[in-house]
Amino acid sequence: MSKKGSSDGSSVVGGFIFVVIVLIAMVPKPVWITLGIVAAAVLVTWIVYRIVVAVEAHRAAEEERERVERAQQAAAQKREREERARKAKQRRIDTLGKQNAARVESTLSAVQRVKASEAARTGWLGEVDFSADIKSITENFEKAHALRAVTSKLSALDKPNADDKKILDEAKTAIAALEGAAIERVTLIEKCATEAQLIDKTLRTERDDARIAAQRAELHGKLSGMLYGIEAAPPAAPSDSAAAAVMARVQAYREIKSQIERAREDG
Repeated sequence: MSKKGSSDGSSVVGGFIFVVIVLIAMVPKPVWITLGIVAAAVLVTWIVYRIVVAVEAHRAAEEERERVERAQQAAAQKREREERARKAKQRRIDTLGKQNAARVESTLSAVQRVKASEAARTGWLGEVDFSADIKSITENFEKAHALRAVTSKLSALDKPNADDKKILDEAKTAIAALEGAAIERVTLIEKCATEAQLIDKTLRTERDDARIAAQRAELHGKLSGMLYGIEAAPPAAPSDSAAAAVMARVQAYREIKSQIERAREDG
């Protein structure tokens, strides 16, 4: 019985294989060609896809590496700038004294505010080069600091005499004159920064007023057209121009600048 069952099973399998072979043989050749082309296209598509994925992954990794390098470089440059600024600040303190060093830093900040202002960028302020003023201020503070250091040592000597008192008084007068001239320029430059910011504010106000006036005129025209017709629209009332305010601020700035230039000539 077992041999007969095995024989029957083999016959069924053999018959199935024969039927499959016959069916395959019955498939027309063009169909096989089409199937081959489709299979090849699928294979090529898969290969291209894998290549694209690999290229994209490599590019993403390269971009990430470059991003990290840029971030590290930016951080290093920031640390370098901060270190330079710290050293420059300490150098000013050593050569000018703490209070006068703070005045110079305030002046440098004011100059940057002037240069960064819209008024300066658009030419309202003319020349904004304060390098000569910064140089003069720094030199005056340096001389005053050096004089003060020597006077402190002389004042600390025992048994001061009349000559000591006389030369110390002269030194104090010179220190006051040097610092007074420098502080005057510091004050004027800070006023320039304030005026530049006020000019910027006036320019912004002028733009806002012009925008609102244009919107008002447009809405008046639409409303008048809806109510009375375009011909009957009332003329828009002229708005006060902010140009006069801008020019007033510019004039104030230039007056302060003239004071600085006179201080240069006197110095």
